[in-house]
Amino acid sequence: MADRDIEKNVPTAQFVDTLRRLADALEAGESFRIQVQNKRFTVPPDAEIIIEHEVEDGEEELAFELQWTASDD
Repeated sequence: MADRDIEKNVPTAQFVDTLRRLADALEAGESFRIQVQNKRFTVPPDAEIIIEHEVEDGEEELAFELQWTASDD
């Protein structure tokens, strides 16, 4: 699979809806389907969950990350 690094600004309502669906899937131990910039993919239920906080030059960033090894499906 080709490397990809996308950042997408979304409206608050869409972000909240996505977080709700993600939280429901995580809580139920289910996979999570999402589409980002025309690419649809599945986050497996055993994905590693990471919370990241960065501070650089007076700017702060908070990121919630899910990491997993891509399958060949």
